[in-house]
Amino acid sequence: MDQDILSRYNSAEGAADYTKKFERHWTERVNNWNEQRLLKRLLEPVALENSAAPALDLPCGYGRLFSVLGDLKMPVIEGDWSFHLLSAARFFHGRESRTVLPAGYVRATALNLPFKDRAFGLVLSVRLCHHIREHQERLQYLREIMRVSSKWLIFTYFDADSVKNRTHEFRRRFNGKRSKWTLGPREVLELSRAGGFELVRSEWMSRFFSGHRYVLMRRID
Repeated sequence: MDQDILSRYNSAEGAADYTKKFERHWTERVNNWNEQRLLKRLLEPVALENSAAPALDLPCGYGRLFSVLGDLKMPVIEGDWSFHLLSAARFFHGRESRTVLPAGYVRATALNLPFKDRAFGLVLSVRLCHHIREHQERLQYLREIMRVSSKWLIFTYFDADSVKNRTHEFRRRFNGKRSKWTLGPREVLELSRAGGFELVRSEWMSRFFSGHRYVLMRRID
């Protein structure tokens, strides 16, 4: 994991800044609305099962996506590396006066989750993979979230083949920026099959303006 990113999110200042990210500008509010709408679409087959198995939301941040999972009537464990963001999530849920609250909060790293195999009926892991610097750690992250899912898995990654990434790589010749931390669709598919999953749906946040893929997988072994 990138230590600078971990340190920023686990600081009071970094956590406070992130809790305001999706309210700071109208474009972020639109992105948040579009993302939640996309996730609700991906969750439709999960909702049809009406499962009582628990769900894991990791990284949960300040609890932004809890309401999406709350619609499934599944107990939800909120997990994050940042103590400050977990505290922010508790405050956020209390402020919203929800009738249903998370079943628990756990501090955890996605590279070594403190849960037994197939502990959750659904694992939701959004906007994390592209923050992981080392390629092998990105693959380890996927193996871990697959390991703890008994049925459903939703995650995001930055697609190496996306228009956004290809444009970024072209511009790097002139601006000197680093490459983005990506995965390729083929290696994601191969890894999922090795982990006992099948691809159900894969969608873009935006085909041209975002390189993030939102993936729904189902365990078949």
